[in-house]
Amino acid sequence: MIEKTASVHWEGQGKKGLGTISTETGALNQYPYGFASRFEDARAGTNPEEILVAAHAACFTMAFSFACEKAGLATTNVDTTASVRLSKQSEGFVSLTAFFIGGGWLDDR
Repeated sequence: MIEKTASVHWEGQGKKGLGTISTETGALNQYPYGFASRFEDARAGTNPEEILVAAHAACFTMAFSFACEKAGLATTNVDTTASVRLSKQSEGFVSLTAFFIGGGWLDDR
């Protein structure tokens, strides 16, 4: 069994607080996030939804390659672009996710 760990540190309250996200592998190392990067489209920092959509794109791409292999097709590369949009709905936010396969190549074997 493989187990991966992530940790988050938050300082401050609400909109004025700031946090960092770290992963045990070091892929994210005290990466900043906060209200602005999550809800106001600030380019500095990330948000949980961006990290989730990246994980979904990675999982989808790998699964697509495995499915091609199982069908007897060999992929040489697969590019997936995924996007997430947070839309204001009344008093809360609704997260909508869309996936797009940007392109892939199959071996001609």
